[in-house]
Amino acid sequence: MAANLTIGGKGSLRTEFDLQGALAVSRNLGILASSLPLMQKMAISTLRRRLPVEARRDIQREYNVPAAKVRALLRAIETNSGLKLVGDFKGGRFGLINFNAKDLSPNGVSAKIYKGGVTSIRPHAFFATLGSGNVHIVERRGPKVAPTQGRYAGKVSSRTGQPILRQKMKTAYGPTVAQMLRKGDRPQRLADYAGQVLQKEIARLIEVWAGGKPIPGADNGSTGDSDT
Repeated sequence: MAANLTIGGKGSLRTEFDLQGALAVSRNLGILASSLPLMQKMAISTLRRRLPVEARRDIQREYNVPAAKVRALLRAIETNSGLKLVGDFKGGRFGLINFNAKDLSPNGVSAKIYKGGVTSIRPHAFFATLGSGNVHIVERRGPKVAPTQGRYAGKVSSRTGQPILRQKMKTAYGPTVAQMLRKGDRPQRLADYAGQVLQKEIARLIEVWAGGKPIPGADNGSTGDSDT
């Protein structure tokens, strides 16, 4: 049995194991050939549920980020040949505020992206409530322009009579879930985990069949390939 597994868009990893070996250790070698494709499909469905959970745990072992936010941005999608695990790129941007950020006013903001890593300080950053109502860490960057919203919109200097110019506020972000997912050897670790899940699930389904219980949706009659 083999399944193609794509992790975070980083290549296509082939996860496979010896199905005949799994059959050999089962109590009944008379499993119908017609049941095997369905068993594979059921095993992949189980993996689709479990893989995002394992990916979230693996990411959290390295990154100092809330579990709920990571899980919400991971998706496992079944394909014709296996499974694809992706991290939402557009919605997967984590504001720096999520990485144990602390206000050090007037000395900026501190944040710690990696567990066990160093705490970084952004001396010109500060907390601000944006138009959406969400609080983020921001920095002022770029050329000064006349604000079109906020308390300085349309205001002029009492000294010069000219419009008040301000740099635009830019939200400070950490890595995206997609970047976390494909970092280092994480794709290979998750592929190894996927292989173990498929192996155990197929073995479990074989035991179900060998115990006389039907595999839902399979042809469980007396016809087909059998050693008995």
